[in-house]
Amino acid sequence: MPATRRAPRPAAPDPAAFAVAEAGLAALAGLAPSDVLRRRLERAAPLAGAIDSPPDLASPGWAALLDAVTVQETRLFRAAPQLLALTALLPALPGGPLRLLSAGCASGEEAWSLAILAAAQGIEAEVLGLDLCRPALALAEAARYPAGPPDALREVPGAFLPWFTRDAGWVLPRADGLTRPVFRRTNLLDLPEETGRFGAILCRNVLIYLLPAARDAVLRGLVARLLPGGALLLGPTDMPGPGLPLRAEPGTHAIWRRL
Repeated sequence: MPATRRAPRPAAPDPAAFAVAEAGLAALAGLAPSDVLRRRLERAAPLAGAIDSPPDLASPGWAALLDAVTVQETRLFRAAPQLLALTALLPALPGGPLRLLSAGCASGEEAWSLAILAAAQGIEAEVLGLDLCRPALALAEAARYPAGPPDALREVPGAFLPWFTRDAGWVLPRADGLTRPVFRRTNLLDLPEETGRFGAILCRNVLIYLLPAARDAVLRGLVARLLPGGALLLGPTDMPGPGLPLRAEPGTHAIWRRL
């Protein structure tokens, strides 16, 4: 019986290239050193070794490295209980029309979930999704998610299932009655002024990958984009730092309101 040939392991970057890549990613996007980042850098060794310019989001080399190492874990109606708590707040949120932000939107499932939450209540809403990863943003624009297994709809509450259709092994948000989210490549560390202000901002499971100073900077930038009375939704392990004009929303988990 012939021996099974194993695929060669990707070559790890040399220590100098590794250090340059880690430092550049920290400067560009606030990414903290971690086992997750290290494994992704090892898989992207050719990219990390080819960086030949100072850290710059517009640099093709750095952009490709960011595409390769950023975590893109998301699902339709992920953490549904928190989204349902937001649903109850939607009619009272500030803004006309209501604007909702998915900060670190990855492949767009969260932004599409927000659009459906608003549409299901007959609320006119603009949804914006921001991320640095170009392939993820392309998936968000396409809005075609694998039917599984696992099923892309596995976390969607039954009341919202009619807002999706299936087509040849894909799950798609319904086109009728739904305002498409807008997706942009944007650095959360440096939100442009034209991003505007929002009635609700979601930044869930993003801050855990950032350095402490970057987490603080991102939170302060997002809170500055919240209208008074607006809602900030964070991940289960995230906490706003002291001094931010926020109060916890009673009866909810990880939802704060802008004072």
